[in-house]
Formats: sequence, structure tokens, C-alpha cells
Amino acid sequence: MIYSSRTVYHLVMRVLYGRHFGARYAAIAAEIPSGAEVIDVCAGDGYLYLKFLRQKSVRYLGLDISPRLVDWARKHGVSARQFNLWQDTLPPGDVVVMQASLYQFLPHAEPIIGKLLSAARHTVIISEPIRNLSSSLLPLVPGLSRHLSAPDSTGGTYTGQRFDRQSLAEFFNSFEAFQRSFMIPGGRDMVGIFHGYVSHSL
Repeated sequence: MIYSSRTVYHLVMRVLYGRHFGARYAAIAAEIPSGAEVIDVCAGDGYLYLKFLRQKSVRYLGLDISPRLVDWARKHGVSARQFNLWQDTLPPGDVVVMQASLYQFLPHAEPIIGKLLSAARHTVIISEPIRNLSSSLLPLVPGLSRHLSAPDSTGGTYTGQRFDRQSLAEFFNSFEAFQRSFMIPGGRDMVGIFHGYVSHSL
């Protein structure tokens, strides 16, 4: 599984996004004001902070279920800890971020969005792939993709389902807190911006 090794995780992300690898991170960072308190859920190796947010002097906490990715991030100067979004209480922050991980919670993603919104004082930012290898027409590719992209532990809840552009747009629009969405360069991810439930000016 790609989440069991930082080297494999990072390599796979670079292969999937190609020359647009940094576009998702840059799009998210552009929505985060300097000095904000950021909670990055399913943060992986903390690359968003290391390459895009550290220079903005944010107060950052990365949360991820993979002990190996969390350990790597902490060794490289990232404030991070192991966290199970199904079970653990999400700490509050000005901005709550989730990158390319919402699929892990299908078909029960709605309460997960509720947790993110309840923790955000100002904004929730969700970036999610809408083009996936799991929907490939090539033999064996979909099954292999679903297996390799399974998180370290989900308590048996992982189904391998994915969003496409229409289903993700409909899902985003089902929330009153939803503000707007846009595509990252290359068209692999759609980014959704939401009002946090505890909204105030940063």
C-alpha cells in the first residue's frame, strides 16, 4: 500500500500528477491566509506545510492515520500526529484541509464533512481527485489501484469507491456551507471551499 512508505507515497503522487504535482498544493495554499491555524487532515507526509505553508508563518498540525508518514513528517520538522478521523475528536482550527482522501470514507463521507465543518472557525478546503485509475478501462488496473490506495486502517469500512466530476460537484453542493469549487491545472482534482460552522474573521 502506498501509505506504508513515504518514498512510495511521494513517488506515486508525482507519477499521478506529473508536471501538475505542485498545483493542488499551490491551490490550497493560496486559500490560506498568513498566520492562520491550519489543521491538515489525512496530511500524508506534510508536503503542503514543508513546501507551501511554512513561509506563510501558519500554525500547522498534520493528522494522518499512517504511523510511517507521521514519523517521517515529524523527523522533518512538521508538527504531526497519528489520527483516526472515524474515531478521534478533530481539534479546532481556522482552516481545515483535506487532500485527496475523501474517497476513503465513501459511502459515508457526509458525516466526515460534518466533522471538518464543525472543527473549522473559518474555512474548510477539500481537494479530491475526479480522474482515477480505479475507473480505468485497462484490465487489472482498477482493482490494483483500489488495493494500493487503501489507507493503513479503516476498521473494515474502505470500499474503494471514487468520485467523478459530476458526483463530487453534487456532493459539494449538498452542503449549505459550500461556497465554490474550481479545478486544479491538469484537471485531476476539484477543490471545494466551505464556510466553517464557527465562522469569524481571521
